[in-house]
Amino acid sequence: MSVRSAIIASVSAIALASASHAGVKEPHADLFISASGGLLTTAGWDHASGEILDPAQRVFEAELGLDPAFPFSGDEPGIGSDLVGATISFNLLAGLGEWNGTAFGASTAGLLASYAGQDALSTTGGSFSFLVSQGLDLHPEFTLFGASGDPANGIYLASFTVSSAGYGTSSTAWIVFNLGMSEAEHEAAVEWANANLVPAPGALAALAGLLTSARSRTRRR
Repeated sequence: MSVRSAIIASVSAIALASASHAGVKEPHADLFISASGGLLTTAGWDHASGEILDPAQRVFEAELGLDPAFPFSGDEPGIGSDLVGATISFNLLAGLGEWNGTAFGASTAGLLASYAGQDALSTTGGSFSFLVSQGLDLHPEFTLFGASGDPANGIYLASFTVSSAGYGTSSTAWIVFNLGMSEAEHEAAVEWANANLVPAPGALAALAGLLTSARSRTRRR
């Protein structure tokens, strides 16, 4: 087997193991923002208990339309943070994905994320900011809209980062929104996002090790 083939096979094995783990049903989690090594990080958080459910979570899920008065909106996931005194920006990235049953493709719909009179649109990208206070449990409003008129029922994928002065911007994270589809379909989309968007744990380290080994063999030749 060539060095390149060995690298691809090893990284693929790690990715499959991660995908298998992603199939385990996790409790609903809000977004918790912290910092590590000077970089902002995201985690899964239970605001009721204050427990961190997943210290490295980057895919979150939420339902839209639970309140009949706001059929295309929702206020989950909530946001918490331990960076008291910091002003954090939630940066909604341009583009919205739509689940087709096997993967996410580009959507003609858009998402509006609003907080305290600030609006961010997925059609252009944008952000809203907030000051972290003790015990923060912030709930922005997320609203889906169609290209012309009401949005169709479906499962939609929004991407975002968080940033703050004095810290490096977080890695990209995602919210999988469900509008009117079954819980099973929603979970399938969440699992796909975990398996295909989030780097597998240890994959980069394994790749680096394989490349180092390959260089050593090349030098010995």
